[in-house]
Amino acid sequence: MTGMDSREAGVRPFVYFCVVIAALGAMNNGFNTSSLNIPGDSVRQCPGGPGVIEYYPGSPLPMCIPMSDWIWGAVTGMFAIGGLIGALLADPMSSKWGRRDSMLMINTSFFIGAILLSTATSAGQFAVGRIFVGIGSGFMTVVISMYIAEISPPSHRGALGSFLQLFMTIGILIIEAIGLGLSSAIGWRVVVVFTVIPAIIQMVCLPFCTRSPRWLISQNRIEEARAALLRLRNGDIEEEFADMVASAKKKKGTAIASDEKPIEGNDSAIVAHDNNGVTSDAEADAPAFESEVSLSFWDLMTIPVFLKLTICMVVVHAGSQLSGINAVMYYSTTIFQIAFGNQAPYVTVGVGALNVVLTVVSLLLIDRVGRKILLLVSEFGMCIFCVIMCVAVVVGIPALQVVCIMLFVCCYAVGLGVIPFILVAEVFPTYAVGAASSAALVANWFFNFVIGLIYPALQAAMGGYVFLIFAGIGLAHGIFTIFFIHETKGKSIETIGRELGWIDVNPADIQRKKLDKKAAH
Repeated sequence: MTGMDSREAGVRPFVYFCVVIAALGAMNNGFNTSSLNIPGDSVRQCPGGPGVIEYYPGSPLPMCIPMSDWIWGAVTGMFAIGGLIGALLADPMSSKWGRRDSMLMINTSFFIGAILLSTATSAGQFAVGRIFVGIGSGFMTVVISMYIAEISPPSHRGALGSFLQLFMTIGILIIEAIGLGLSSAIGWRVVVVFTVIPAIIQMVCLPFCTRSPRWLISQNRIEEARAALLRLRNGDIEEEFADMVASAKKKKGTAIASDEKPIEGNDSAIVAHDNNGVTSDAEADAPAFESEVSLSFWDLMTIPVFLKLTICMVVVHAGSQLSGINAVMYYSTTIFQIAFGNQAPYVTVGVGALNVVLTVVSLLLIDRVGRKILLLVSEFGMCIFCVIMCVAVVVGIPALQVVCIMLFVCCYAVGLGVIPFILVAEVFPTYAVGAASSAALVANWFFNFVIGLIYPALQAAMGGYVFLIFAGIGLAHGIFTIFFIHETKGKSIETIGRELGWIDVNPADIQRKKLDKKAAH
């Protein structure tokens, strides 16, 4: 196939299909993040009043599950604990079974969670159900970003990567709109079942999507990888595919060899250039792929370039939660009730819609202005509006508080809401991206849980001044971004690897040293 280089050609409709189907997992994350926002009171308050447990006619299921504020906070927070577990599972599962097939498998956790939540008779059962839907959500946030980054053309990878956050915000908006009509004694049990709908659609459609070509190459399945890339690209794939295969070698300057047939269109196996532009076909009989090699988190910590990158990605993801987004959204319920009374739930849905719109704006801008600029706009913007929010709360101006919440959400949506997921999938090679993504998302879910746990106490102790803490974190995060975050706009993962310094890292050497160390003991 000749013509334009596939890295510069337009996006095939099939790529959009694969991205949308994968992103349904993020919609499920949105569903479960906000499923209890509006019908929450109906879960723990029976129609008959405090302390009165009523049952549905002819059913052993209670209309409510009475819980104190503390227990309700802990039960709700179990979602983040599940997310942390899911993020930890993502690396081993996606490395062994691939990105596509592991997403298929993890959907079972949404079904288990939906059954437990919809039939809950105790706070304990409800908490376990929240853990299961959290496991699926945490897993999906890691693997979707990896899958989309690995199937997308470099020039469109940012916009396509934004689909993860876009579908998450769409999920939040849909479930909050549904919650308006189902905020009742029976309605809350219906709301928690909606999580199975995206799961069913995804499980039906994922087999029609292609596996990640990069993952297939890492498994030494070269012909399958080439066929997958042909399905994903317009134009001539030869240079892009050669670059992928060459970067998957264990040793630069050695020929690619495998048990597969030679790649079509070449009379011999692909040969890579070393740093001096000299080619070599030495060691042609040795298997040269990383199929046996997948670095663990602890391996990454022993390689300086990966240690620095992993810390940077952990800081970016931790900062997205420590920015106060969940705290501000939590506080917004009270603010909206003061300013809008019984109309507050509708304003909450309006904020969800605003989040979707601004995520679309980010999707349109990310491959034009770049990741770093949008991150800085997001971080410094959130810092400014946290300071104004503090003033508005202390002085007591509800209208200004509402405006600050809206603008704060806008700033979050265009940068920190989208870019951390894209960055972590872009800056690591295939053999390290699973462990690095898991580490970053574990930090994300951990601080999600921490903020949810400590924010009510902080708010009670500090009042409006609590927003100065988030302003300080936003300022520090912006300064960190200026000095430590690398712009990846429009670059192939191999080009990014050369710029960041990991292109010459030999994962086989790391594994060999580990084996030698074990043998020595």
